[in-house]
Amino acid sequence: MTNSTPCSKVRVRGKWLFLGGFVFSCFLFWWLQSILVRDVLRMADAVEDETIGISVLALACFIAGYFLSSSGRPKPRMPEHLLDACGNFAYKATLAIFIPSLLIAVQLLRTYMNFDYGSGGSIPRVDQAVLYIHLFFGFMYFGAADPEKQGTRRLWIATVVVTLPRLIIAIHGARFVLAQAVVPALLIAVARGWIHLSLKRFLQIAALAAAIIFVPALTRGDDLIGQDEIVHFFVQGSSLKLLQDNTDLSLDERCPPFFVSLTAKVIPWGVLGVCTIDSGGLKDMPATLARILTNNDPLSFHGTVAGSGTLYLLELYVTGGMIAVYAGSALFGFSCRLFVGWLNKRSLFSGIWAECLTRALVAPRGNLSYVYERIPSLLLATMLVILTVWALELLKREQVAPAAALARAFGG
Repeated sequence: MTNSTPCSKVRVRGKWLFLGGFVFSCFLFWWLQSILVRDVLRMADAVEDETIGISVLALACFIAGYFLSSSGRPKPRMPEHLLDACGNFAYKATLAIFIPSLLIAVQLLRTYMNFDYGSGGSIPRVDQAVLYIHLFFGFMYFGAADPEKQGTRRLWIATVVVTLPRLIIAIHGARFVLAQAVVPALLIAVARGWIHLSLKRFLQIAALAAAIIFVPALTRGDDLIGQDEIVHFFVQGSSLKLLQDNTDLSLDERCPPFFVSLTAKVIPWGVLGVCTIDSGGLKDMPATLARILTNNDPLSFHGTVAGSGTLYLLELYVTGGMIAVYAGSALFGFSCRLFVGWLNKRSLFSGIWAECLTRALVAPRGNLSYVYERIPSLLLATMLVILTVWALELLKREQVAPAAALARAFGG
C-alpha cells in the first residue's frame, strides 16, 4: 500500500517565522507612518485610505499565495560524501576570506565616520565583491552543515566570521548590510531545526530585530530619546505615497522596469546601449524603477540614502495595472513559500533561497525583482563550486589509489 500523504501536509519549519516577519515589514514600511500621523501627531495623513486599502488587499493576496499547495516530486539529493566535501570547502573558503573582509569593514567604518549618514558614498565595487563572496561561501557552508555529524563548533565559528565584518560596517552604515548576514543564518537555523521556536526564542528574535533597527541609528548619532524623536524616526519610513503619487507615471517609452531589474545581473544593458538611464552621476545604468523615480524627483531623497526609494507594488502596477499588483503579490507569496520549504533540506543551495527570503522582507520598500535578480548567477556559481570540488575529489582518489597499491605490494 503506497503512502498517499500529500506534500502540503508535511510540516514546514520556519513558515510562520518568515510570514510574521513579512507582515511586520508591511506594517513598518506601509502603515506605521499613517498610524503615527493620524493617532499620535493628530495631523492630516498624506497617504489616502484608498492607497492603504490597496496595500492591505495586496498583502492578503500574498498570504493567499503563500498558503497555496506546493506539492511536487521530491528533488534529487546530492551524494552525502560530495555534500560533505563541498561544505568543508566552503567552510575553509569562508575562513580564508574573513581577514580581507574584516580589513575592508574597518576601512569602510573609518571612512563613514568622517561623513554624515548617507553622504559617505556607496561601498566600492571591489570591496562589495570581496564581502559578497565571503557571504556566499558562508551560507553555502550553513546549507551543507550537519551538526549531528559534525558538531556545532564550526557553525558558531562560521556565524561569527560571517557576521563580524558586516556588524562593523553597520555601526555607521546601512542596516541591511548586517541584516543580510543575520537573517539568512536565522532562517536556515530555524528551517533545519537547529533553533526551536518558543516564546523565549521569539522574544530573543524580536530583540535582535530591534537591535538591527535601532543600534546603528544610535551609533551614527540619530536622536531617538523621547516620544517626538521616536515618532519622527518612524514617520520617515513609509513608501506607500510613492504608489499614490505615481499611478500616472510615464515611462517615456522605456523598457518595463520590472524586466530590467530582474535581468540587470545577467544582461549587460549598458554595453547593449538599451534600457539604460543616467542617474546619480553614473552613465548608462539599468533603467530600474528606483532610478526613474529619483530622476523624476532629484530633490527627494527621503526614501533611501541614495534616492527616492521604490515600492514593489508600484513596480507591478507600471507593469500591468492593478491586476498585476494582486496577481503578482500572490505569485510572490507562492515563491516565498517554496523557498522556505527548500530551506528545510540540507543543500548547498540553501543560502540562495535564504538570501531571496531576506530580500523579500525588505520588498515592501524595494523592488520585487531585487528578490530574484541574483538567482541565475548564484546557481551558476554554486554549480562551478560543486564541479571544482568533484574534480578535486577525483584527483585525490587517483593519487591515493597508486599509493595504496604500492603499500599493499611492499607491506607484506
